[in-house]
Amino acid sequence: MSKHLVIVYLLIVGAILVMIQIGIRHPWDPVQIVAKRQGQENEKFEWMAVKQERERAAMEKAQAAVRSAPINPAYDAMVLIPAGTFTIGNDGGQNSEKPVRVIDLDAYWIDQYEVPMAQFYAFVAATGHREPRLAGYLTLASVDLASFVEPAKPVSGVSWEDADAYCRWKGKRLPTEAEWEKAAKGQGQREWPWGDTPDPLLANLEGVEDHFAGTAPVDSFAAGRSPYGLYNTTGNVMEWVNDWYDEHYYKVMPAKNPPGPAIGDEKVIRGGSWHDSFRYAHTYSRFKMLPEYRDVTIGFRCAKPTVPTINERGHDVSM
Repeated sequence: MSKHLVIVYLLIVGAILVMIQIGIRHPWDPVQIVAKRQGQENEKFEWMAVKQERERAAMEKAQAAVRSAPINPAYDAMVLIPAGTFTIGNDGGQNSEKPVRVIDLDAYWIDQYEVPMAQFYAFVAATGHREPRLAGYLTLASVDLASFVEPAKPVSGVSWEDADAYCRWKGKRLPTEAEWEKAAKGQGQREWPWGDTPDPLLANLEGVEDHFAGTAPVDSFAAGRSPYGLYNTTGNVMEWVNDWYDEHYYKVMPAKNPPGPAIGDEKVIRGGSWHDSFRYAHTYSRFKMLPEYRDVTIGFRCAKPTVPTINERGHDVSM
């Protein structure tokens, strides 16, 4: 046997002896291994149960506070959008955002702010309507869902039907898609409400620069207002509008007061949320969602015409 083989043989024998000693001192008992793993899993489940209980208690506390919070009437302010034309869509956008069209709208009013939690909870108290549902729709370990439920923060976790019911209760309605875009964009083809340069300090979008992990109060980011003075048409929460979604609607929409498609399966939502990047928060960005869906990224604002719309029977059909 060569010298090298002897060395290799001795190394192997030594390794075996070491493993035997380890096995004697720390026996590899399958029962003990399984028990240890089960103990670790139990600790994990116990930690999760404690975490969920804390989150539930925090949510209940936040809901109780917002139910008793006074309404700030300033957040019911509306802005008059004058009659006239504007440019809808963008040649650099998605296929659903083309072709670019010049659309003529009658004058209308639209909420300056996204509907806040306090206002929506007042509607719930007055009508018995269901409350927003935040848990279970967006699981982000870094976000405290209870922090969304504050009086001045935008209501979220509401479906299109919830938003529509609130607006009707206020004597208003959801804005049409064209109304929403004109109010957010103004004249011209600006990418975001303030212009064509993305600035993380002007909107509550994805990232830490804006200092909000979730939603921000509805009167935040004044420097990022739209040309007509609307707050947070980019960022904070996406917003339900009245229209059914049709990817090709811009090709066939009437040039005067387009009402949206007559039928559909999904409703349009506009504006980016606190969870979106600038790429998805353009003034012309279009998204779709089932009307019954509820999520912590979606809220709304309301609109109304400047004069009632009376049908042939003499009934006001503006709302």
